[in-house]
Amino acid sequence: MQLSKAQIIGKNIKKLRKQAQLTQVELADGIGTQAQISKIEKGLVIPLSTTLYEIAEKLGVDIHGFFEQAYEPQSNYLKEVKYQIRKEIRNRHYEEVERILNFEGKNNIFQSDYDYQFCLWHKGIIEFYIYHNTEKSIAFLEEAFKLTNKDKETVTTLQEVEILNSIAIIYNEIQQYHSSIQKYKQAIRHFREMMEITDRRVEIRLYYGLAKSLFKNQSYDESIDYCKKGINVCINEEILYLLGELYYEQGQNYQALKKIQLAHNAYSTARQLFQIGRRPAFVEVVDEKLTALDP
Repeated sequence: MQLSKAQIIGKNIKKLRKQAQLTQVELADGIGTQAQISKIEKGLVIPLSTTLYEIAEKLGVDIHGFFEQAYEPQSNYLKEVKYQIRKEIRNRHYEEVERILNFEGKNNIFQSDYDYQFCLWHKGIIEFYIYHNTEKSIAFLEEAFKLTNKDKETVTTLQEVEILNSIAIIYNEIQQYHSSIQKYKQAIRHFREMMEITDRRVEIRLYYGLAKSLFKNQSYDESIDYCKKGINVCINEEILYLLGELYYEQGQNYQALKKIQLAHNAYSTARQLFQIGRRPAFVEVVDEKLTALDP
C-alpha cells in the first residue's frame, strides 16, 4: 500500500525523534501539544509549515528532509544541482562550480537555511581556489556552519561536518597546521555526535586529512594513530576509499620516525592498493619512496 504524503512525513518525524531520544512530550514542548505530535506522526494531518519548521529545528535537521520523499519531484532538480556541484569539486573544476552557483542563485533555488548553507559552503571553496582570498573564504565557511549550528543542542548534520572539513583543508593548504588540526578534531567530534551516520566516507576523509596535517606538524605518532583509525573504518565497512592514501601516509610517518621496516610494509600495501585501483601515477610515487628506503 502506498503511503500518503502525511504518513511519509509523520514516519520521518517519528524516526528522527527516536534517534534524538526525545519523547513526544519533549518534542512538543514550545511547539504544541503531545496530542498534536501524535497525530502528525500517525500521518493523520500534515503540519503547518511553521510547525514543521519548529520540529525540524528542534531535531536539528533540514525541513526539506521531511518533504524529500513525500514531494520527490520538486526536490529532484535541486538534488541534481548539488550532485553536479560536488562532482565538479571532486574534479577541481572550480570555475564550473562558480558558474553553476551564479546561474542557480538567480533562479533562487537555495531557499531553506540548509540549502543556502550548501551555497555558502561552495562559495567559500571557490573564493579560496579561484581568487586565493583566504580571509573571505574562511568567513563564508564559518557563516555557512553557523547558519544551522546555532547552539550546542542542535543535532549535527553531515553537511556541517563537511564544512568544517573544508575549513581544515584550507588551513592545511596555507600551512596553518595547528588551526587545521583543531578544525579536523572539531569536525570529528561533531561527526560522532550525529544520530544517524549515512556516509562513512566522510569519517575516513576526516581521519586522512587530520593525519596529513599532523604529519606536516611533525606529530608523527598521533598521525599514525589517525591513519589506523581510518584504515579500521575502511576494513570494517569494506570500503577501499582512501585506503591506499592512508597506508601511504602511515608509511611517511614511519619513515620520519626511522622505523624503516614498518615504513616499507605500509608503502608496499599502499602500492598494491594503487595497483588494484589502476592509479599508475600513485604507484610511481610509492616506488620512489620504496627505492629511497633501500640501503
